[in-house]
Amino acid sequence: MVAVELLLTFTADIMTTAICLLIALIVVGLIARFVNTSPEVPGEIKRVVNLVVALIIVGIALWLINTFIPMAQSIKTILNIVVVVATCVFVLQALGVWNQVVRMWKGMWARITAPRSPEPTEKAPENAKPSEQH
Repeated sequence: MVAVELLLTFTADIMTTAICLLIALIVVGLIARFVNTSPEVPGEIKRVVNLVVALIIVGIALWLINTFIPMAQSIKTILNIVVVVATCVFVLQALGVWNQVVRMWKGMWARITAPRSPEPTEKAPENAKPSEQH
């Protein structure tokens, strides 16, 4: 009897979550459609709204995968890292700074891996007289 009640509660929680997610996605979709079809909205705002919509969709998808798809914790961790890195690259590209980041990274890597000349050592001049010993 207790197991049936727990199952019904769990099912009700899943349904509530699914309905809330569906409502949120519909609201976000309507806002994105309004912003993208309205001629009064500047292009920069459209780009930011589309970026926010994409981040919301990626976040919801990742949450759904982590919550409802059973898999080993190590695989979930790898999946989360890959999605976060890919999302960061997407955001940097959408904001137009990805090429600058790549250029900066290449410059730093070139400095790190550049061959260094050996430090000069102090040598006694060849024509110097040996010191006199008493």
